[in-house]
Amino acid sequence: MYWINLIAIPFVLLLAWAKGRGLFRWAVMAYIFGFWSFVPLFMVRVKPIQIYEIPKPIKQFVTTHVFKRELKGIMYPKDLQK
Repeated sequence: MYWINLIAIPFVLLLAWAKGRGLFRWAVMAYIFGFWSFVPLFMVRVKPIQIYEIPKPIKQFVTTHVFKRELKGIMYPKDLQK
């Protein structure tokens, strides 16, 4: 392998991350092929960002936990105005 392949790895990984691809495979490909890995990387589609929806029971648990923790800090009515 050539040292130029090692220089290509961060650039290929940055583009692979931006396109939503697996970083390990593209790192190996950049190590083997160097800057030639940009050619297939530019041909692949960008994977859409998947927005993860937090389940409702988990949201309720977190909000009640935070609310109870805030209530423990209140000792006087003046504390409510903070």
